[in-house]
Amino acid sequence: MTSTAVGGPAVEAVPPPRRPPPSGTLLAFVLLICAVLASMTILHPGYADFLAGDRDRAGDLNDCLRGVIRDSGGTGAFLKGEPQGGCDSGDDRTSAGILVSYAILAVATAAYYWFRSGRRARRRGVRPLNAERFPALHAEVDRLVSGVERARGVTVLVDLLDSGVNGVTFGRVGRRHVVLSRGLIRLHEGTEEDRAAFRAVVLHELAHLRNRDVDITMVTLALLRCFTVLVLAPRMLGDLLALVFVADGTRFFAATLLDALVLAGVVLAARSVVLRTREFQADARVVEWLGDPAPLLRAFALAGSGPVAARRRRPWRGRWGRLTRTHPSFAERAACLADRAQLMHQGFGFAFVVGFCLPAAWDPVASATAQIRAGGGIRGWWPTELITLLIALVLFLTVVRAALHRLGEPASAPSRTPFRAGIAVGVVAGYAVAPSTVVDHLMLPGLSVAAQVSGWCAVALLCLLLTVWCQFLADCWARPLDHARRPRARAAALGLVVAVAVAGNASAVFALPWQIAMGRFLDERLAALPEPLHAAVWTQYVVATKLMHPGWLVGAAVVLLGVPLAGILRDRRLARYMVPAVPPVPPPRRSRAAVLGVAALATACFPPLQTWWAHQRQVEFLAHPAVLAPLTLLVAVGTVTGGLARSRRPAWAAGSVLACGLLLAVPLVLFTGEPGLLRLWSVLVGTGVEGALLGTLATALLSRPGRAAAPRPPG
Repeated sequence: MTSTAVGGPAVEAVPPPRRPPPSGTLLAFVLLICAVLASMTILHPGYADFLAGDRDRAGDLNDCLRGVIRDSGGTGAFLKGEPQGGCDSGDDRTSAGILVSYAILAVATAAYYWFRSGRRARRRGVRPLNAERFPALHAEVDRLVSGVERARGVTVLVDLLDSGVNGVTFGRVGRRHVVLSRGLIRLHEGTEEDRAAFRAVVLHELAHLRNRDVDITMVTLALLRCFTVLVLAPRMLGDLLALVFVADGTRFFAATLLDALVLAGVVLAARSVVLRTREFQADARVVEWLGDPAPLLRAFALAGSGPVAARRRRPWRGRWGRLTRTHPSFAERAACLADRAQLMHQGFGFAFVVGFCLPAAWDPVASATAQIRAGGGIRGWWPTELITLLIALVLFLTVVRAALHRLGEPASAPSRTPFRAGIAVGVVAGYAVAPSTVVDHLMLPGLSVAAQVSGWCAVALLCLLLTVWCQFLADCWARPLDHARRPRARAAALGLVVAVAVAGNASAVFALPWQIAMGRFLDERLAALPEPLHAAVWTQYVVATKLMHPGWLVGAAVVLLGVPLAGILRDRRLARYMVPAVPPVPPPRRSRAAVLGVAALATACFPPLQTWWAHQRQVEFLAHPAVLAPLTLLVAVGTVTGGLARSRRPAWAAGSVLACGLLLAVPLVLFTGEPGLLRLWSVLVGTGVEGALLGTLATALLSRPGRAAAPRPPG
């Protein structure tokens, strides 16, 4: 709570409204840090060995393994039998090299953060604001600074060489700086509208301090730049020299150089997304303080007509400039002031970076070559689980912010399709440019691109389902979070639930690509199938293996359905004490004929499909008529229930299958007296849930909703 001088605009005269936890700026910067950490996978083993001090090795572990596979008669013979010879991976220094790289990167980042701001403040043309020369300007700026929390003690500088309407905030702990351009100072000497625009620009720079994004901006950009200079550039230079001078290395080094270029482009795009989010949040804070967007829009118009804007409109920048620029256009910022949805909803680019980071983080420990060189791998030094959990929390809290906005302004909420598509496309792209993609092909003869892509798509589908579930969980808890006394604590508890769900299954999910790739060499039945079908069969087998443990099924049901159900019950309890401005309109039902038709189709098609899958994976007992009959019944019940539900159809489908499964479990245990049959029951119920969800999806795709019910009159 702050005050201002009499006659000036209030800065924080009233407490700001409660915001959804945490801020979008913090989430964006955490994502960028995860992207940089995940990009450390680009470290070549030779570069890592050099950093670790191992410069006199006679051979390379990868070359040795390629020779052993060749002498064994191919990849299949190598995987099935004893290799002819061996490779000692005990002296592999990749782990130590990456650890040294982390240490160098941390020290360089800290030094850059500490000394960069001082150098920037001493550049040519930048001078402290002189109170004697500009008394009115100094008094105005001092009034604005004193009225903003966390901005007191900031040093105001003037850039005499910048004629545009610009401002910059930077600094480190204890030394904050705000630079005002010469063109901005001229606004203070103009009309009342110009002075209001001047105050809006100054408050925008102070809003960065209020939003706590100055330090995290400096640290993150320091990390990114040090990573580029110390890791990415040496790697690319080494690949370029090898491409030119190493004989027979064109295919390998050209591919790795292309991977490095694509990875650099993704990191730059991630930086752009993060910094644009930062500007949107600062603009929103200014409008909150002033209560009117007109001064800021006036500043946009003046800045958009200056020389800097003319340079930004050069045609050579093109799409690459729009992809990597650090500031949104003034048109985008004005649109964001008119529609706050851009502050609360992230689009395709943000989701793409989230999806891209996941396979990049798992590549060093979950690729095919990583399994072969397990004795000298980097599992002990690579923070795979930590990066994964951070990304999962960023994903969940991002959809929580979107759900809270959708709760208050459902009409202005954008479609969720771009965000979901960004997750799936990002996962596939992350695998495509992972360093092990090229190494796997060179080390494992016979490995097809289609087999690799099929494994990537399987992981992308599972990540997409995780995103849909996170959105469902956020929707169920949106109203309770909005009215909670401690929303941060409740959001943290829900984030912990998501972290537990991800931590318990991440290793199995990201092991799918190498398992699918190796399965074609180890199983003749799988080798005869097309690659996409092979990936589907193996993924279902992994799920069935998980379902063999009843405790896993119960835990999955509690996390995936129980926690959202608790939010739904809390939401309905709160709704009793709230009178909506507009009477709610019940969503329309699906056509009963279409739902029954899809259920009949599922009943007819599911038994032969289950029988075929059980034959392919040699688990014929799951195709026994005594198993198929209750399994088909569960699928039919779930399809009908989910198809006829008005809302939350997947939850209704899964819940009905679980309820019927509990009814089947009672006689199974009481009358047979064999608790071991609970494993079979767990597989039946889990497979029934899968079939019911597929049937519900088919119903949504093949049928049209009926007419919506008329709204009930109030009272």
